[in-house]
Amino acid sequence: MNEKVVGHFLAYKRSLLTPATYGLPTTHRRVTGLRRDEVADLAHISSDWYTRLEQGRPGVKPSVDVLQTLSQVLQLTLTEEQYLFNLIGAKLPVDHQQTIQVPESLVQLMQQQLPNPAVILDQHLTIINWNTSYAALYGDLTGRGALTRNLIWQTFKSPLLQTLMPDWGTYAQQRTAQFRQLYSTMPTDDTLYQVFMAIRDLDQFQQPWQNLKTQALTPLPLLLNHPQVGALYLTELPLKTSSDHYLLVQLANDQATATKLNLLNGVD
Repeated sequence: MNEKVVGHFLAYKRSLLTPATYGLPTTHRRVTGLRRDEVADLAHISSDWYTRLEQGRPGVKPSVDVLQTLSQVLQLTLTEEQYLFNLIGAKLPVDHQQTIQVPESLVQLMQQQLPNPAVILDQHLTIINWNTSYAALYGDLTGRGALTRNLIWQTFKSPLLQTLMPDWGTYAQQRTAQFRQLYSTMPTDDTLYQVFMAIRDLDQFQQPWQNLKTQALTPLPLLLNHPQVGALYLTELPLKTSSDHYLLVQLANDQATATKLNLLNGVD
C-alpha cells in the first residue's frame, strides 16, 4: 500500500466536491471542497482515522466496505474506484459494477435513439439498460443474470443472435478480438474470467481466439435478417461516457430499415 499516494488522491478528490451537493454550508469556508471531518461524517467513520488515512500515516488500511463508502462520498468513477482499490492493495468486489448508478441523462439519451436499438454497457460489456427497440429485435433481458446479459456471452450463447445474422461468423470474430483487447486491460478481473470460462470450449470461439487479433470498440456494419420485417442494414456505434459506461447504438443505414424498426416497435 502506497500511503502517500493514497492520501494525495483522497485529498484531491475531496477538494473537487461541492458542499451544497451534500446540504452543507457554502459560506465562511476556508478550504476548497469538503473538509476532512465532513467526508468522515458522510462516510460514517472517525474523523481522526480518516485524517490519518489522508495524511498517509502507516498502519491505516481501510476495509472494502469503507473503501466503497468513501468512493460514493467522493463521487469516484468506477475507474477511479478501481485505482483507489489498487493503491490500497484490495480487490474490488466482482458484482460491484452492477450497483453503479447509471446517470439519468444517459438513460434518456439511450431512449432518444428510438427507433434505433440502443443499450448501455458497463466496463465488462454487460448490458445494464436497453430500449424497447433492442428488446423487440434481440429479446427482452428483464430478469436475466449479469453473465447472460454480457455482450460477448450473448455472441456465442444466444441462438437468436446467430439466427438473425447471416454473417454471424465475421461478427463473432470481431467480438472475440474486442474481448481479447478488453481482457488485456483487466487480466485478473473475475467477471471477464467468468465470461471466458463460459465460452472457452466452443469451437466458434476458440478459432478466432487463437488468431490473437485485438480490436477496440469501433463502429461495426451489421446486416440482420429478421423473420418478420426482413433485411435490416445497421451501423453499430459505441460511445464511451465519462461515467465508465458505453452507449451502444445500432443506427439504421437507410429509411427502409428505419421504417422496419418502427414496425417492430408497433409504430406505423
